[in-house]
Amino acid sequence: MSLHEQLFSIMFSIIYSYISYLIFKKVKKYIYKVKKIYTIFNSLLFIYFVAIYKINDGIINILLICITLLTFLIFNYFDLQKKCKNMTNRL
Repeated sequence: MSLHEQLFSIMFSIIYSYISYLIFKKVKKYIYKVKKIYTIFNSLLFIYFVAIYKINDGIINILLICITLLTFLIFNYFDLQKKCKNMTNRL
């Protein structure tokens, strides 16, 4: 895997995790009520693996999966911090 492919894969993973975070943020209320949400997340995972497979010529690196999960958790953490800060300002 060349350096260009690695950089493109890392950028794609970060952008993909941000998009999936936004989708998760919108449908968080309905996750446990509607079972179709699970199929949406499954299809998002399938799209991610297919895109990474196309970018890297069939090489799916564990580093890319870790980067995706880590950035998703970081976006979620900062959103929670912002909500907590807004809640304390109301008091």
